[in-house]
Amino acid sequence: MSTIYTKIAVFFLLIFLGIILKKKFNGKPEKLGIKRFILNVSLPATILISFISFEIDIDYIYLPLAGIGLNLFVFLLSPLILKLTKLNQNPKKARTLTMLLSSFAPGISCFPIVEEFLGSEYLIKASLIDFGNKLFVLIFLLGFSFQIHYLTQDIKDKKNKISPKTILKSVFTEPINLVLLISFGILFLGYTIDQIPMVFIEFVTRMKETLTPLVLIFIGLSIIFAKEALKEIIPVLFIRAGICLFFTISAVNFFGMSSGDDILFYLSLSLSSVSFWPFAHMTLIDEVEKDAKIKNRTFDIGFGLNFLAYSLPFSTILILSLISQRGNVLNPTSIYTLSLILTVLGMIMLAVNTQIEKYKKLNPSTPKKWSLTYFFQSLL
Repeated sequence: MSTIYTKIAVFFLLIFLGIILKKKFNGKPEKLGIKRFILNVSLPATILISFISFEIDIDYIYLPLAGIGLNLFVFLLSPLILKLTKLNQNPKKARTLTMLLSSFAPGISCFPIVEEFLGSEYLIKASLIDFGNKLFVLIFLLGFSFQIHYLTQDIKDKKNKISPKTILKSVFTEPINLVLLISFGILFLGYTIDQIPMVFIEFVTRMKETLTPLVLIFIGLSIIFAKEALKEIIPVLFIRAGICLFFTISAVNFFGMSSGDDILFYLSLSLSSVSFWPFAHMTLIDEVEKDAKIKNRTFDIGFGLNFLAYSLPFSTILILSLISQRGNVLNPTSIYTLSLILTVLGMIMLAVNTQIEKYKKLNPSTPKKWSLTYFFQSLL
């Protein structure tokens, strides 16, 4: 077995280990503790070591803009996605998905894979792209969430208690972004990894080494097995992945990129899971509406939470599957075909589930059995 397949097999084994350990970590605090350790300790340590180990190219300045570009593309396409999937018929879910679909969380779903398979230099690029993504989800989507709230509740006074200072504080005090600023400061002062005390480097390196196993085990812990997810969440994730791959490979071709690692890097990032931050914005709005005793809430918080839960393992497994076929990544036709397959598969799953729901309404006394007979009858 080649090195790459050995690594991928180990990654899947770590995810499987997380699934096995689900009963041992069945409480929310335990899983939340692992996630916080990853985002506040392991990931910042990995990014810091990567930055001070390489010389930053001034050409990397475009990378945050590349992240925002993908955000905007998916955001502008969201109404069409909702219309095609007919999820716009449920306004709460439609508004929730509009917030989530265009957000990306490469830190926990993609960064460990990028570092393991492409190296630390690509992790630096990923961090800079994610900085642009953070600006989009923390500033633009926050303002957009309030705008949806005002329109839904027909509120004319558009004042809120969140100041620009609070928003900027959220952007620049998040551990990953703070490490980016510290790293730039170290490089600006002319220091390299060889000039920093060895005890500090060794300390940060030890924390860095916990990233990959913890992330993969956490993904296994996060996997939820429920048939309900097949109705809407999994199909939408397939469609989102297909659209993101289409945009990315089109951009790669437009800018004339030929490096296999570069292409694989951008494709992997485009498959990142949805971000927690839009969900945090929606939760904030929901609390405001709860205090105001508004019954018709703007967002479907339960649906949003489930979408987040499925997005992380879905994205990670898809990225690993893509990397296992890295030889085909250089062929744009293969990626366009994969993009089409994922999108069509998602649409078919939604169509089949719609027929199943219709069949249930017409035959309410029929037992809920997921048999082949039931499946084919539902398509009639």
